[in-house]
Amino acid sequence: MALITNVNVPKFDLSAISRGDAIRFRRATDASARNGIVTRLTDTQIEVLYSNIQNNGTSFAQLTAGDVAIGVWEIWWTTNFQDVNYNPPASVGGD
Repeated sequence: MALITNVNVPKFDLSAISRGDAIRFRRATDASARNGIVTRLTDTQIEVLYSNIQNNGTSFAQLTAGDVAIGVWEIWWTTNFQDVNYNPPASVGGD
């Protein structure tokens, strides 16, 4: 029996989103979305700095490719504020 197996894991397309992009994200079960800036990006994780209006501070959120793939997060992002990209939750047409 093998200890390591090869499995396909969800990964972000790093040509579609970049560090410094504006991002809006919403957990599929929440009513409100959060706005922020992509501060760190790997093929499996997006880290976002966003304003937390409840305590007038800033917070970090970590969005994993696995969670996005199963529909936990709904995401909008833009580089130039002209072209807004959208990744719907998996239950409404996402990959």
